[in-house]
Amino acid sequence: MTTLTRILHKLNFAKLAAIFSLVLFAVNGLFSLVFHLLKIDVMANTEFDNFSTFELFFFAGLFAPIVESFIYQYGIIESGLWIREKFKAHSIHWFIPGLLSALLFGISHTYNWSYVFITLAIGILLSAVYYYTRKRFGSALALVMCIITHGVNNIGAFIGQILS
Repeated sequence: MTTLTRILHKLNFAKLAAIFSLVLFAVNGLFSLVFHLLKIDVMANTEFDNFSTFELFFFAGLFAPIVESFIYQYGIIESGLWIREKFKAHSIHWFIPGLLSALLFGISHTYNWSYVFITLAIGILLSAVYYYTRKRFGSALALVMCIITHGVNNIGAFIGQILS
């Protein structure tokens, strides 16, 4: 067991949610900084300007994290793991469903290539959060953890867009 794993195992669900949210938020902030320095408009062609502030907050902070986490983390990962077990396909690495989940999550955000890249990376992190939380607390709480983490990340990005 690595030092990081030992530290994480000592934390309760709420503290893990805070840590995972901060990590996701930091990664998103790093991407934002890099794209800003490269003068790449991540928000180009996103059509988010067509929504009111309230609608955008509702969809980004609540609706999208619930629906997307249910589809991409819970649905795809659990289906992949079920197929792996059902067909005794242990030659398929257990993390393949997570990578598929992240890839589909990224592709579903095809506003522009930089946005796809960011959401692919966020999808990989959300898959890792799902796997870790599933192992400790089960799939239901893993879904809840992804919804919380995804929601905090989206609200942080939403606030960043308002302030910029």
